[in-house]
Amino acid sequence: MSTFEDHSHDIELLTSVKPYVIGLCVMEHSALFGIVDARGDVLCSESVPMSDYPEPTAFVFDICDRLLPMIEKCGGLERIKAMGISACSGNNRNGCIENPSNLKWGGKIPLAKMFQGSLAIPVSLLNDATAAAMGEMTFGAAHGLQNFVAVSVNVGLGAGIFVNNRAVLGYNGRVGEIGHVTIFPGGRACGCGKEGCLESYVSRRGIIDNLFELFKTYPELTSTLRQVKKEDMTIDMIAEAAEAGDEVANKVLNYSGELLGKALVPVASFINPEAFVLCGEVGTKCGRFMQRAILEALNVNLFSQMKWQTRVLLSSLDLSEAPLLYASAEAWNTKAV
Repeated sequence: MSTFEDHSHDIELLTSVKPYVIGLCVMEHSALFGIVDARGDVLCSESVPMSDYPEPTAFVFDICDRLLPMIEKCGGLERIKAMGISACSGNNRNGCIENPSNLKWGGKIPLAKMFQGSLAIPVSLLNDATAAAMGEMTFGAAHGLQNFVAVSVNVGLGAGIFVNNRAVLGYNGRVGEIGHVTIFPGGRACGCGKEGCLESYVSRRGIIDNLFELFKTYPELTSTLRQVKKEDMTIDMIAEAAEAGDEVANKVLNYSGELLGKALVPVASFINPEAFVLCGEVGTKCGRFMQRAILEALNVNLFSQMKWQTRVLLSSLDLSEAPLLYASAEAWNTKAV
């Protein structure tokens, strides 16, 4: 398991004999896995629907079976350094997924040990936000930064935090849960069981809920999105409408960005990061429409000596490959569980 120590080592030396790693990203509806080299090039990959796996043992066996032809194509297992896994509710300290709210699986699942036992290579598991930070530092917008926060906006909202070139893991592996900070007491119900969490307002579903509230608040504003039923609305539709200049789409993304920016003020105050990096599906697709509002909310509310010191960057990675790159990045520093 990784110790998250200095990442400035010479990758060319590290990969002279074992030039590849395996990445696996376990998401709400699908799992993406494949083989990646040290430059971040995806040699081969595949995805499977999570609905096919009501329990984790069958999942592990099937993914390993699907990986074997990929491994042989890349020269065999002796060419694979390690495997990295990214998952919501993942705990790096014990390699387990713990009570995931977005999967059918319950309890504590020792997924890293299960894959290590099947593949006989080192395996490390991270929560998705910390994995995103690792991936952005290794391959993306945070490359060269030592103090930054990757803000992953997807079906949920989390933060991967690096301070002085080391990931912050927290006391028991639970860190960066900014999505579950209460911003509106008694507000919308959140999947965590609380009410008024930031994630209920800044996430895929949260932004769609914001949109339909704005429809009611501003009935005089015209929008092509008014023609779409709530159950059919997608983040892509909102981003495309904002790109086309739709006033309501831009207003809802500005509002969501303002909420996120205010929530990031204490984070910026506590750790003084060089940058926040917006990533994840929503962060990548909608980030540029939220960026200004985040910056303004940050700098209106920050201590005067800290104003305009922290940038808000957008992930530069291809969204179709980013989850796999995030999962694989940690594997370069992985030791046996």
